[in-house]
Amino acid sequence: KRMHSKELGILAENRNFSKNAIIIPVDVFWGKSPERQDNWLKLLFRESWEGTSFIRNLFKLFFNGRNVKIFFHKPLEVEDIFNSPESDRNLVLKTERLLRARFRQNRKAHLGPDISNRRTLVTSILNSNSIKNHIEIESEGNPKKIANLKKKATKYVWEICSDMSYPIIYLYDRVLTWFWNSRYENLEVLGFEEVRKIAPSNSLIFSPCHRSHIDYLALSYLLYYKDLMLPQIVAGKNLDLPLVGPLLRKGGAFFMRRSFSGNRLYSVVFYEHLRKLMQRGHSIEFFPEGGRSRSGKLMPPRPGIISMILRSFLGMDEKKVSFIPIAINYEKVLEGNSYIKEVMGAKKKKENLKDIFSVFKDFRNYLGEAYLQFAEPISLNDLLKEHPLKDYPSEKDWLFKVTPILGKKIMTSINNSTVVTSTALFSMALLNSDGFSISKQKLVSRIELLKSLLEEDKYSSKTLICEKTGEEILDQMKKLGFISSEEINDRISLSNLEAAKLSFYRNNISHLLIFESLICGFFQYQKEIVKEDLFESIKMIYPFLKEEFFLKWDETDLDKLIEQKLKKLQERNLIIDEVKSVKRPDFKSKEFYETQALGKLVQPSIDRFYVLISQLWKNSDAHISKNTLEKNSLEILKNLEKTHARLTPEFSEKWMFDIFLNR
Repeated sequence: KRMHSKELGILAENRNFSKNAIIIPVDVFWGKSPERQDNWLKLLFRESWEGTSFIRNLFKLFFNGRNVKIFFHKPLEVEDIFNSPESDRNLVLKTERLLRARFRQNRKAHLGPDISNRRTLVTSILNSNSIKNHIEIESEGNPKKIANLKKKATKYVWEICSDMSYPIIYLYDRVLTWFWNSRYENLEVLGFEEVRKIAPSNSLIFSPCHRSHIDYLALSYLLYYKDLMLPQIVAGKNLDLPLVGPLLRKGGAFFMRRSFSGNRLYSVVFYEHLRKLMQRGHSIEFFPEGGRSRSGKLMPPRPGIISMILRSFLGMDEKKVSFIPIAINYEKVLEGNSYIKEVMGAKKKKENLKDIFSVFKDFRNYLGEAYLQFAEPISLNDLLKEHPLKDYPSEKDWLFKVTPILGKKIMTSINNSTVVTSTALFSMALLNSDGFSISKQKLVSRIELLKSLLEEDKYSSKTLICEKTGEEILDQMKKLGFISSEEINDRISLSNLEAAKLSFYRNNISHLLIFESLICGFFQYQKEIVKEDLFESIKMIYPFLKEEFFLKWDETDLDKLIEQKLKKLQERNLIIDEVKSVKRPDFKSKEFYETQALGKLVQPSIDRFYVLISQLWKNSDAHISKNTLEKNSLEILKNLEKTHARLTPEFSEKWMFDIFLNR
C-alpha cells in the first residue's frame, strides 16, 4: 500500500500559507548508472531503474557514499496547486503524481529509459499493428507465408536492436578515459548548456557530422561524463562485424542496412523499431551524411533516417522532439593515412575488420585537440508549425517537402558551429601555394591573414577560431607529425601525398572563406572586372555554392553581402575598388600572390560549374538527356582530375556533380 506524505497533508490543510511556499524536487543519485567506478561492487550498487530495499540502500551508502550527485529541479507551480478547490486528500494525491512525473522525467534524462529487458522491446515491435497488418496483406491469409514472414520479421528485429550493457559501458569508460588523457591534449565541449536545459522535457536526436570512427565514441563518452542518458546510435550494417559488432551493440548501437529497396518488411520493422525508441523517450544519435566524409567536407544529408524520424514524430501527439546538430573538428584524425588512398583516386572500400584495427596504429601518436560544438537545437514542434501537415495533400507529400528542408537546416547549423583548428589554418595556407611550397615567413604571414579574414567578419556567432599565432601553429604541426623539424627552418614543401592528407583539414573550413575566394577567383586570369558584371556573375554562381557548402546566406541578401566582402578585401589591399570596376593588385606586389592563393579555394567548384555549362552550350541545338549530360560531364571531370592532379576526392564524385545538375 502506497504511503502518503505527511508534509504534503499539512501543506494541503494550510493552503494560505502553502501558496507562498516553494517546493523544489531534488534527485539524489548514488553512483549514477553506469558510473565512472573503480570497482565492480560500486557498479553493482549504482543508481538504476531496478527496485530497491533498505539493505540495498545501505550498500549504496557504503559503496557510493562519496560519489553522490544531487540535482535540483524546477520548483512546482504551488500557487496553481493550492488554489485548487479539491479536497485535501485529492490535493495530496495530485501533488504526489506531479512529483513522481517530474522525478521520472528527470531520471530518464540522466539515466535513460529502463534497458533491463531487450526482449520486451523486441516483443512489442513484433506485436505492433503495422507489422501485423503488413504480414496479413503480404501473406494473403496463407499460413505458411504468415509463419515465414513472422520468422523473417523476428530475424530483422534481432538484427537491428541494440543490447546496451552497463558493464560494457563501464569498460568503454575506462578505455576511453585513458585514450583521451594520453593521446589528446584536450577534448573541448562548447554549447552544451542549452542541451542540458532542454533534455528533461525533450526527446533529443543528436545529429553530428561524421569525420572519424572516434565521432560516436566521443559523443557518447561526453554525454555519459555530463550525466545525460546515452543515445541509441544508428550504425551501418557494414559495421556489424565479428567482435566489433557485438561491442558496438552493447554500447547502444543499432544497425541499419544501407538500402531498404525491394524489402518492404525490413522497412516496416526498422520504422517500428525507431518509433518505439522515440515513444519510450530514448535519445537517438545518427549521422545525417550516412557515412564518413573522406574529403573533410560535409556531404549531402541522406533523407532515409530523417524521413523516418519525421514519420515517427507525427504519431507522438504533444511530445517535444529536438534535433541537436553537432560540429566535430579534430587537429588530427586517426584515419588520415587510410583516407589518402581515396584522395589519390582509389575507390572507397567497404569496412572490414582489418581496416578498422589498422586505424588503431595511430593510437600511439599525439593527436592534438578535438572539439565538439553543439549548435542551436532545432525543434520539430516548431518545424511542424511552419509546415503544417494539413497544408499538404498527403503525408507522403509532406515528407517529400519537409525532409530536405530539415536536412539542409541540420547541415547549415553544423557549418555555423565549425571550430577552426590549427591544422585547418595551416592546410589552407599551404595548399593554396604554387607547388605546395612556401617559405616559412610567407606561410606565417598567410596564416595571420586568414585568421584576420575569419575574425573580422565571423561566419556565425558560434564559429570558433584557433587563438595560436602562426609560429605556434607551425610548432603544433611539428608535434602532430605533419612537418619535420628540418622543414620548419626555412622553406616548407609537401609531396602530392602529404598535400592530399592535409586537404581533409582545409575542407573542414573551406565554407567559411568560400565567398571571399569566389571574389578573388575572378582575378585568376583577368586584371579588372566591371563591378556590375562581377555582381551578376556572383549571383549566377552563388546558388550552386550555397547547395555545395550549405551556406547560410539567402540569395535576396547578396547585394549587401557582396559589398561587405569587397570592403573587407579592399581594406587588406587584396582588391582595388575603382568605383565602377574592381581591379586586382599589381602582379609584383605581395598582395597579388595572396589574392591568387585565396582564389584557388573555389576553383574546383568553378571547374564543375564550367564543365556543366559548356556541355549545355555545346548541345544547345539538340536535346540532351540528363543521364547523357551527367555521363559526359563526369568523364571530363575525371580527365581533369588526372591531368591536373586534383587532390579533392569529391571533385569528380557523382554526388557532388548532382548538386550542380539538380539545382
